Amino acid sequence: MRIGIHPDNMWGTSYSDRWAEFFRVRGVEVKFLDLLAPDFLEQARGCDGIMWRWFHIQEHKQSAKNILYLLETQLKKPVFPNTDTAWHFDEKIFQFHLLKTLEAPVPESWVFWDFAAASDWARQAAYPLVFKLTVGAGASNVLKLDNASEALRLCRKMFKQGVFPGTMNEFRSRIIPRKVRELKGCLTRPMSALAYLVAGKYPPLPAPWWKPEFSYSYFQEFLPGNSFDTRVSVIGNRAFAFRRMNRAGDFRASGSGKIDWDPARIDSRCLEIAFETSRKGHFQTMSYDFLYKEGQPVICEISYAFVDEAVYQCPGHWDAALNWHEGQMWPEEAQVIDFIEEINRLDRPR
Repeated sequence: MRIGIHPDNMWGTSYSDRWAEFFRVRGVEVKFLDLLAPDFLEQARGCDGIMWRWFHIQEHKQSAKNILYLLETQLKKPVFPNTDTAWHFDEKIFQFHLLKTLEAPVPESWVFWDFAAASDWARQAAYPLVFKLTVGAGASNVLKLDNASEALRLCRKMFKQGVFPGTMNEFRSRIIPRKVRELKGCLTRPMSALAYLVAGKYPPLPAPWWKPEFSYSYFQEFLPGNSFDTRVSVIGNRAFAFRRMNRAGDFRASGSGKIDWDPARIDSRCLEIAFETSRKGHFQTMSYDFLYKEGQPVICEISYAFVDEAVYQCPGHWDAALNWHEGQMWPEEAQVIDFIEEINRLDRPR
């Protein structure tokens, strides 16, 4: 068996290195590929399966998702993540719609693709509400709105100007005053504008999120009384779970770094919902972020990719019958075990 792996190393993490290690100790040959090269198809043909942990950046969203889809559907190669697992990655709007079709519990949400409809709704909506860009991780691009004025301002910006991810107030519950944001760009904007007027040179785009979000508005009901969220990561027949405490004075927990790994504090209902949703969605791996609505757990977001170290720090995991299995495990090892089993089931000749 030969597995092709596209290397990943961003923000200090690498799934690919650990995948390779766990494959090799099981006697599986590993071939590192460059799936962004012109000859990626030829590279992939000689492999029994392909793996690529791609990130929520525009370069990967416009390349990796479609490359893996092509390898999966046309070359008939087992891939990780497969289409079922990753087509909705970093697309919160369609995560919401997908979860609704899977009959998973979710907060009430409203998606608008029309400025007039969004504005009319915002004027009569009950506040507070949560506004989200469809992209972002670690609680970025998520704001609490306390009144219609704030909502209408965001609607105008989303439909008239667009918003670059990472330029909204990242880690406070309120919006940064517009003047503060404008002052930050006062030195560079005149030079960029002059270059555009004189030489037709388009202003530089911010890396790595250079694609502005535009022409939609996504609102979610605000769920009060949640001082933490519960992160459940399902990999095959295993669920790893921990709680994340909110930042001080904030309503968001994702990215806070304040983690409680005590399994006794995990609500078994979250485990059951996560297992059932993964089964219905045919997900190879998936992390679920749970909050409570009137005492009942609801899924706010999902993601196939997550910080591996946080999962490894779990003292054990549950199986689908909610039996506890003591002992730490790298998520990459669980993914390797499952991927080998998937290839063996398919029994595809190389």
